[in-house]
Formats: sequence, structure tokens, C-alpha cells
Amino acid sequence: MNLKSFLRTQLPAFLLLAGSAHAQTAVQGTVLSAEDKSPLPGATVVVEGTTRGTSAGADGRYALEAVPGEVLVFSFVGFEDRKVTYSNQTTIDVELEPQSNSLDEVVVMGYSSQRKTELSSAVVSLDGEQLTDVTSPDIGNMLQGKAAGVLVYNTSGQPGSQATIRIRGTGSITAASDPLYVVDGIIGGTFNPNDVETLTVLKDAGATAIYGSEGAGGVIVVTTKSAKQGQKTTVNFKFSAGVKSVLQGRLKMMDSEELYYTQKSYMPEVLFQAQRPESLLGQDFDWVDAIFRTGVVQNYYASVSGSSGKTNYYVSLDHYSEDGTLINTDFHRTTARINLSTELARSLRMTTRVAYTNSRDYSSSSYQTLEWAYCMVPWDSPYYADGSLIDLNKDTEHAWLSQYRYNPLFAEKYNYAKSHSDDLVGDLQLVWNPTDWLTVSSSNRFNRSGSKYITCIDPRTVGESEHGSLANSLSEGWGISSSNLVKAAHSFGDHNLVGLVGYEYGINKEEYLDVTGQDMPEGMGSMNSTIPFENGGYDLWGEGWSVFAQVQYSYRNKYTLTASFRADASSKFAPRNRVGYFPSVAASWVVSHENWLRDAAWLDLLKLRASYGETGNSSIGSYLYLDSYSFASKYHNKVTAIPVRKANPYLGWETANMTGVGLDASFLGRIDLTLDFYNIINSELLLNVPLSPSTGFFDQTANAGKVRNRGFEIALNTTNVKTRDVTWTTGFNIGFNRNRVLTTPTPEGFLQSSGGNGTVSQQVKVGQDIYSWYMPKWLGVDPGNGDPVWEKVVYDEHGRVTGRIPTNDYSEATNQVVGVATPKFSGGVSTSLRVFNFTLSGVANFVYGNKIFNNDRLTMDADGAFLTHNSVSLDNGLKWKRWEKPGDVATHPKAVAFGNKNSNAVSSRFLEDGSFFRIKNVTLAYDLPEKWVRKMRMQAMRIYVSGDNLATFTRFSGMDPEVDLQGTEYTLAGMYSTPYPVGRTFMFGVDLTF
Repeated sequence: MNLKSFLRTQLPAFLLLAGSAHAQTAVQGTVLSAEDKSPLPGATVVVEGTTRGTSAGADGRYALEAVPGEVLVFSFVGFEDRKVTYSNQTTIDVELEPQSNSLDEVVVMGYSSQRKTELSSAVVSLDGEQLTDVTSPDIGNMLQGKAAGVLVYNTSGQPGSQATIRIRGTGSITAASDPLYVVDGIIGGTFNPNDVETLTVLKDAGATAIYGSEGAGGVIVVTTKSAKQGQKTTVNFKFSAGVKSVLQGRLKMMDSEELYYTQKSYMPEVLFQAQRPESLLGQDFDWVDAIFRTGVVQNYYASVSGSSGKTNYYVSLDHYSEDGTLINTDFHRTTARINLSTELARSLRMTTRVAYTNSRDYSSSSYQTLEWAYCMVPWDSPYYADGSLIDLNKDTEHAWLSQYRYNPLFAEKYNYAKSHSDDLVGDLQLVWNPTDWLTVSSSNRFNRSGSKYITCIDPRTVGESEHGSLANSLSEGWGISSSNLVKAAHSFGDHNLVGLVGYEYGINKEEYLDVTGQDMPEGMGSMNSTIPFENGGYDLWGEGWSVFAQVQYSYRNKYTLTASFRADASSKFAPRNRVGYFPSVAASWVVSHENWLRDAAWLDLLKLRASYGETGNSSIGSYLYLDSYSFASKYHNKVTAIPVRKANPYLGWETANMTGVGLDASFLGRIDLTLDFYNIINSELLLNVPLSPSTGFFDQTANAGKVRNRGFEIALNTTNVKTRDVTWTTGFNIGFNRNRVLTTPTPEGFLQSSGGNGTVSQQVKVGQDIYSWYMPKWLGVDPGNGDPVWEKVVYDEHGRVTGRIPTNDYSEATNQVVGVATPKFSGGVSTSLRVFNFTLSGVANFVYGNKIFNNDRLTMDADGAFLTHNSVSLDNGLKWKRWEKPGDVATHPKAVAFGNKNSNAVSSRFLEDGSFFRIKNVTLAYDLPEKWVRKMRMQAMRIYVSGDNLATFTRFSGMDPEVDLQGTEYTLAGMYSTPYPVGRTFMFGVDLTF
């Protein structure tokens, strides 16, 4: 055969044969758990070194094409990866070993990620599924009761309201103590709870100091969902809907009959006969029932994620809608997110993230609408006999017995308060890996937000002399930030060294404008239909930069030492104190890795931790170090500048010095125990320090004072039963905290006060809790005559206490510390039981040892002081009793028309035990069998029913013992003053995965 003939006849066959040796062939199989042989839906199968891959279905089965000699990598969250070399098998079934108690689970800490065994700091990590069992648009509400040392108060049932979060106590008095949020590695940002992959709470300085400027209140690190390389397209759809009813707790207002005969018992007979005809017994309107309603909650969520070539994508859309239980209150929020990651080159990856949020909020036109539900007497009805609403402004002859001649239902028909906002956040991240030990990244964010708030008081709802009013406020802001890191990791022998250095810069601007107009026509809601009355606004810039570094050294994965340093500069502070410096050091010892414990098969992990460091707080307004002037006044028709704040050229950072020690232990693959002790001292507090009246100012923001928080935390998680068909887990956490003021600007301390039907105060003084109630001490009721009794402290000429005597004269009662608003401890309990395809789970939270001042009782439990107010019923299960005759041992003084010797004045009579235990959530879910799911061409389907706030056990007499631990302009921390009550919610939901 000549060469020409060979090339024409034999070479094609030879090339075909050679090519067939490298052709891809199909392989299939099942991915199972080695522990209980259950399938692992969503497990990833990728050809090593390529972007080719797939994901297992609901039954754990997969199918893939590969070339003999290639390596298949099987992986699943919480399990060890396994590699198998393909050699023309048609079937490869794989069993993955669970990670030992998830000790090798990676915890995302913002700038870095670490395995649990490497952590030297106190952190709590939760996945998205652990958070979204509670129906709420707020992540704080979802976090309640799930992390030791994290106190969460859901203080309002207003749709869209946010919970108050305190991590290891409150260290600031005037400045905010809220935690810092870090979203996808960048400080700040927004997220939808359904988009959360993991949430990590950083509690001690070893973890938070590297965030220096805002880490004093702790740090919450959020990582949003993204697709894995080689993941096939996955579609997830969630739908839930339900109803919400208001919870009144022990609060019960008197009905017509009870109020009638109660007033008859103490009103002068002549006055009673003149003002309370017996016909009133036939009138019994339920104002609470009229002003509240059954709310409706809905949530729709859809996401698509997967991998195509070198690009991973995650896209989601979410809509949350809630009709509040109080009339005219609603909240609607729509969010969208796009997370894209693509490989630009072999060692260069680009990630872009865009998140958009649009929300619309409706609230009652006046805070008094809620109060009227309780103070209106049941003898008044808002309706005429024909069912139409009464207009008391026009019908001036209509009889009305309540103190306020006002029909809230008529007002809410025409008045409104509403707002809408838009937030856009965009991230661009570049990650370059020039070598296998070096990573360079640049994360950049742009955010823009805008909102508008409108309050309209229609002329039809106010008297002719008051006309109507319309208030508009507009705000707009934007910010740019950049975080740039260089990370290095190197191992040599038994030594591992990891380090990073970084630089961050941020700038932001905020604009605000508010305008109020009056005298608009009925039904008009535009500002051009009013006569301008007043306006205001501001234009603020903010800027800051940071440099930081961290290094971690470990030896044999047994001894770990971590150190960090950060320098922050903020335009909020005076130039000479603008930069703050925040170091930290942390160490850990994995005792269970010692040779003398390696044979302890029952011990999975025993680790000791210790940390020390400093963090900062800059949570105050802008430019407080400068003199400030108001231009809202005129003089001779010219704008006049009036000084309103005195400059402080020394204003600087508030710092928190944190020390902590801890222990992590795991036993028998079923028990995880964490113990932590901490000591936090906040110094150079950002405090509004009172000034001498001669200065012309009330106070000045300065660095003064010192507060300590010291506590102990326990977290215990157990797997009680784990088989193929049954799994039962439980969790328990508790945190004890003691708060003490160490120094104040003056030795005698100072008072923080809030208005009410009197002045309610807390004393800030050395040696006391930061929230110490300061008022006359209530001693009870005199059994002889039913008088109120307080305590009078007797002093000698040197100011020393020589005695304590009872008095029925309120003016003689002595103000003193009578309790604290800070709880002694708080925590949570959780459990989950899976039997075949059914899962029953529950979460409860508890608080103990705090005192709540029930401000409502000053008027609602006033012993006859307010004849035209409704009163609380004494029949509330607390064994309250009114004094009626000599010898009665009672909780309530004798009722006297117009009051009994100031018995309803501010005193510890209205301080109540705020302890409670609440069943936060119970969920029953059913996962459809795999064969049913496959027939519907889905990966998984879950249906569930759930209930939130099912039961609360407490001796508090109000609606809800969850009160805010952050004071406002009108209230103090721990004060209860007619809050929007929380609701009990029942939901039905479906979760589909395709």
C-alpha cells in the first residue's frame, strides 16, 4: 500500500479510533449520606479542573459526561468532599461522610473565613433556614432567642418595624448601641432575609476589633446566596400567607357595666346621678375591637441560580405584604437581587451584586389613635343609629362622655400618614489569585436611597379654627465605599501563617427637606393647595478612611494566635481627635488535639479561647464638634441665626475595651457546648453633658463617663436521635449580664427623664445600672383607710440615712433607685423533630429580672382621678384587689373621685416585673416523597403551617412585656407607653424547588 492510498483509506479510521479514546461517555449514580444512607439532593458533582458539572436531584441521583481518567469531585454542605477517578464505569454511587459535628464548617467573618476549629473568638453562625422560620421582614425579629448574649426586643407590632438588638449589653448612654452590619464583605448594605445564605454574629474584640469604628455594639456579618461552579439551574419558589390577630396580654378594659358600677362606688351621689343615667348600661361600645382588625400577611419569593460556563448566577425577587392589626396600618416591600460571578481569566474572578428595595408604609395619622382604643369610655359610640360615622366637629350637640371630644374612626377615614422609599445598592468585586498563596481583592459599593413621608390632617376632622394641615418630608442620600485587601496564606511544616492588610474609604451625602402647609381644602393632599406654614432641612456630608491588618499563626492546628490593628478616621469628630486606633489579640488552644487526648473517642473537640481588644463607636450626629446655629427665625423680616449648640474641639471616639475567655466542646458527635465569659468597659462615652445655664446651652456632646458590662453565656446544642427516619435536635442558650456605671461627669450623676402624666426618671450614677429607675418607693395601701403609702427617707444633718418611714403625703416621698430596666438574663430554647417526612420545630425565648415602668397605668389605673377615661379591669389574673373597707389588704387604694392623694403619681407602684417566656414559633412541615416529586418534575416540595407568638407567660399587666431598651425623645429604656401591640400569626406556606 503506497502512502497516498494509506492516507486516503486508513488514516481517517485511525484518527477516529484515536479520537474515540478521548470521547466523553455518560456516567450516572446516586449521592448518599454515609451516616443514614439518605439521598443528598443538590449535591454537586464537578469534573476537577473544569467547569463541567451537575447537581443531584431530590432522590440524590445525578448524570454527567466525563472522559476516562478525569476526576469527579462530589461535595455537599456539611459533608466531606470525595474524589473518584472515572474509568469508563456506567454507574458511580458515592457516600459522603458528614463533617465531624460540622467542626470543619467554614464561618464567614467578613474580611476572612475560618474553620470552626480555628476560631479564637466568640461567634454564632446561623444559616438562612434557621432564620426564616419566623414570619417577619426584619432579620432582628428572626434572630430572637437563637444566639446566646444577643438580646432582641420586638417592641412594636407596626408592620415593617425593626427589632432592637443588643449584643452583650448596652455600653453607651447617648450614642446608639446597635450592631454593625457587614453584607457580602462590605460594611453596610441591604438584604432580604430570604436571600441570606449565612448570618454570623461577632461578639468579642477578637472578631470585631478589625471593624474598629462601629464594632462596639457587635457585628452581624451577612452572606447572600450565590451559585456554585458547575451547579445546574435551580429554581426555587416560596409562597406563604396567613392571618394576624392583635395580642392584648393581660390588659382588659372595663366594659359598660363594670365601669358604671365602679364609678358609682366612688363618685358623689349627686354628681353620679347627674352624669351617669342608668340608661348608659344599655350602651357598650368596644373601642378596642373597632380600632383593631384582623391583619393579612403574604410573602412571595422566587429565585433562579446556576452556572453557565465560567459564570455563576443568582437572581431573586421577593414581595412581602402585611395589613396591620391597627386600622390604616400596612407595609408592602418588594426586593430584587442579582448576584453574578464570572471567571475573567484563570486567576481573576469578577463578582457583581445589585440589590433593589422598594417599600411602602402606611401608619395611623396620629399616635393617639392607638391610645383612644383604650381611653374612650364604652358609653360613647362613633356611629349614628344608621351606621354612619359621627362628625363631632359639626354635630356639636351630640352627647359625648369621653374626655377627648374626638371620633378617631371618623378621623382615620380622611387622615393618613404614609411613606415610600427606594434603595439601590450595587457592588463590584475583583479577586485576583496570582499564586496559590496570595489573593488581592477590591470590593466597591455604590448605594443610593430616597424616601418621602406625608402626613395629612383633613379639615373635616378638626375644628373650624384649626383648619387642616399637610406635612411633607423628603430625604435622599448616596454613598460610595471601597474595601481593598491583600491576603496571604502559607504553610511550612506544622506551621500555618495567614495574614491580610486592607484599606477602606467611604464618602456619603444626605439631604433632607420638610415642609408644612395649612388651610387646604377638604380632600386635597398636595402642598400647592396649602398656605405654607414652616419648613426646614439640612445637607450633610460624611467621609472616612481606614487602614487595618490582621495576622494569624497556628501550629499543628492546635495553637492559634490572631492579632489585628485598625486605624479609623471619621469626619464626625474634631480634627485633633479624628483618628481612632483599635488593636486586638486572640488565642486558642485545641486541647483535644493533644496526644494525651487523641484516644478519647467520646471527645470530638475541646478548645479554650481568650481575646482582648478595643473597638469604637461613632454613632452620633454629624458636626457635633462645631458651633451650630438655627436659621428658622426672623428679625425685622430678615433671617436670623440663633446659636443652638456649643462647639467641642476635643470631641473624639467612644471606645470599648473587651476581654473574653471561652470554651468550645463537642462530645460523641451529638453534643456541642459553648461557654463564654466577658468583660466590656466602654470609656470616653459620647454623652450629652449638662452645661451651666450661664452658658446659654442645656448640654454639650462630649467624651465623658465609663460603663462596664460583665457577663456569662452558655449555648448547648444536642442531637438526641439520628436515624434514617427519625431525627431530634434541641438547642438552649442563655446569657447573664450585669451593667455598672463606673464614672460620670459629676460625682452625683445625672437624670434621664421622660414626660408622661408626671416625670419618669432614671438615674445614671457610679455603681448603678445604666437604666436605674429613680422615683418614690411604693409601700402599698393602708389597710385602715385605703390611703396610698410611699416611703420617706430620713436624713441627718450630714446627709446620712437615719430611718425610713411610711407617708401618705406624696410630696414627702423620697426619690430613690427602685429597680432596673436591664434584664438579669435572657435566652432561647429550640427543638426540631423529624419523623419520616414530617418535621415539627419550635423556638421560644425568655427574659428575666427586668423592671418595666407601665406609663399607661398613670391614667388607666388612676383610682378615680379621671372620670372621663376608661379604666383597666382588675380582673386580670394577678389577684389585684381594690380597698373597700377598713382591714382590707389590697393592691389598689380606695377609689376617690378626681383622685386619692396623688395615688396615681409616678412611683414604683407602676414598676412591674418584665420577665416572660414566649413560644415564638411552632412549625409543622411535610416534605413530599421523592417519587411524588419526580413525577411532578421537581427536586423538592415542602408544605407547612406555622404559628408565631403563640403564647406568652408573664405577670406583666400590659399588652406585651417586650419593651424597648433604647430610649427616645419621649420614652426611656424599659418604659411601656401604649406601644403598637404585637400579633399572633398563623401561616400556610409552600416551598418548591425545580
